[in-house]
Amino acid sequence: MKTKVNEIEVVEVEVVTKTNKELLVEAIAKLSPEDLALIYPPIERANFVVRKSWFGRNQVITFVNNKNQRVTYNHDEVLKVMLPKLSIMPCWIKREYWSQSTDMPSNVRHLAKIEVLEPTEK
Repeated sequence: MKTKVNEIEVVEVEVVTKTNKELLVEAIAKLSPEDLALIYPPIERANFVVRKSWFGRNQVITFVNNKNQRVTYNHDEVLKVMLPKLSIMPCWIKREYWSQSTDMPSNVRHLAKIEVLEPTEK
């Protein structure tokens, strides 16, 4: 006669620890556009810029280009279009940041609101 010894089932549990940055990205992704607008109000910059760390904020950015035009764009919409090209550029790979001082790239200009400013005397 065979007797069964108590069988013990061993279960391995993998504990995943997330970084503060990962937790913050997840929390931001759950916010509504209205909440994002309250946390990240529109900003004014000296030039065009996209940053990987700003993705998901729905940030509205305004700058004045070298043609004296006020350019306003939604960072997330522009970054979505630019990302395939940016992802292979060394500057993006290293810094996760890209800017242009003179104007907005032509392939995303259609996504911006462009307002011509009155000329100023120097």
